[in-house]
Amino acid sequence: MIKVPTVLILGAGASIPYGFPSGKKLVEKICNMLEDDSNNIYRLFLMLGFSERIVRNFRETLAHSGQSSVDAFLEHRKDFVDVGKVAIATALLPFEKTKKLFDLGMDENWYQYLFSILNTSFQEFGENDLSIITFNYDRSVEHYLFTSLRNTHGKSDKECAEKLNLIPIIHVHGKLGDLEWKPEHRWPVQYDLSDPLDADMVGRASKSIKIIYEDIAEDNEFKQARQLLTKAARIYILGFGFNMTNLKRLGLLDSDFRTVEIQGTAYNLPAQLFTEIKQIKYVESIEDTPPQKKYREKWFGLYEQTVYDFLYKNPNGYLD
Repeated sequence: MIKVPTVLILGAGASIPYGFPSGKKLVEKICNMLEDDSNNIYRLFLMLGFSERIVRNFRETLAHSGQSSVDAFLEHRKDFVDVGKVAIATALLPFEKTKKLFDLGMDENWYQYLFSILNTSFQEFGENDLSIITFNYDRSVEHYLFTSLRNTHGKSDKECAEKLNLIPIIHVHGKLGDLEWKPEHRWPVQYDLSDPLDADMVGRASKSIKIIYEDIAEDNEFKQARQLLTKAARIYILGFGFNMTNLKRLGLLDSDFRTVEIQGTAYNLPAQLFTEIKQIKYVESIEDTPPQKKYREKWFGLYEQTVYDFLYKNPNGYLD
């Protein structure tokens, strides 16, 4: 059980072990799938109300934008937001496969490791002091935890949903629709779609994707994320590209941000960016009981490891 207030911040690298593309690979996939205007994917876009000209212009502009992620591109090109959201949903929905998440031959399944730490009696499961903030559109982490919880304890979907909902999972950039077991679902899109090109499902998924612009003061998900971070004693940044804008949006670059520990993975992170992130300071709370408030400056702890190795093998990356 996790007893220390802990927040996991997930980037694309956290989902890559389960077959999902990185931000750069998603750009490549979208451009490739829209290269042939005679295929079924193009027809899907037409069914959803986009002209061939708009789809073609979006594809060509994205391909020559020099941006390493689709959402970063769309932040600057609001004229392509609607077609871009559909492109993201169309590209990602086929990767949502339960079989991939539960591949018994997978050596570094960090979702499995996380569930083993969370796992306790069914009644106590919701007492885990964990929150998850994810920049990913896919629903793989909550689908894995829900499926594991249901099959481990043999409880109903409703009972498992009630327990899992006690662990906040915030998609700050939106997601591919609500999973069907979510009680508050507005746009249910099932995992393991039998037809990932179903126009209704793709349309629903695209409506739940958000493109964040500079002004996020009123963005509910980022508000929730910042509230969770201010209460955390331990923050782990996993599979994240360390985009400075996103760190700023989370409040982690505020000079007075206080917590006990910020650590994370820097696997394949460019050397210059690694050095830059290592220089970011935050305030460690040593003692926070008035009038004995004590603080000291501390630096991000970064490790050139995969998410699994960081959590499982690194003595500094423990969960309890």
